[in-house]
Amino acid sequence: MTSWLLLSQDAVASALKQSKHTSDSRHALTLKYSISGSGTFYPYFTNDPQHPGILPDLVAKILAQAALQGENIVLPAKRTNRYLASGKIDFDLISPAWLKAAQRSDPRFVFSEAILQIREYVITRTPTEPPLSDLSDLTVGTVRGYYYHDDDNFTRVDFESERALLQALNKGRVDRIIIGDLPARYWSEQDNVTLHFNQQHSHGTLHIRLRAEHAHLLPELNQAIEALRGSGQIAQVEAYYLAHSFGQ
Repeated sequence: MTSWLLLSQDAVASALKQSKHTSDSRHALTLKYSISGSGTFYPYFTNDPQHPGILPDLVAKILAQAALQGENIVLPAKRTNRYLASGKIDFDLISPAWLKAAQRSDPRFVFSEAILQIREYVITRTPTEPPLSDLSDLTVGTVRGYYYHDDDNFTRVDFESERALLQALNKGRVDRIIIGDLPARYWSEQDNVTLHFNQQHSHGTLHIRLRAEHAHLLPELNQAIEALRGSGQIAQVEAYYLAHSFGQ
């Protein structure tokens, strides 16, 4: 088991020893969260209130299964990070594969069990020889406010969203970008952008990253995630959004 998840479990045990929260106090709490990414994080977030995306639908199901109340606050990615750090929101969704080691072990936060897999790629307009397995000293297009586990090694050029990132690649403003595979496929089709999946940059799983003062809620959240996975509902939500196009 990875060290960051062990630290999360230790925090849960500590929180449970320190205080006994009644069922009423848990249910009275409204957890504030932000999961919109850049706002064009399709199909994870769609900007369509009727079909909000994979992540809003899954979080709503997890909270309902855990009998917890939640409030989704739509924020830009950079502000989401600030709000979570200051306690203005209680959790976000993130892949530890995006984080540096120190960020994964930050004592201010604990992580839930995995919810679903997520992949990101280094993308170019055409194939390169060899593939870009090393980004050291290169300039790379990125999304403002997003985490990249190795951005100490390359020069970031930030854009406001996945869509803007692909448009910049298409116009030659950057020669390589890092982007999730599903947003890349969607926006390349929408905007007629030719691209090449050059090299996988990270392959991980999305987790709830919860402020540590709420660590006592992790058992309920983890049980909810396991129940939804066991019933096939997580896979159903993902498949639904991959088969349809909404919003944007």
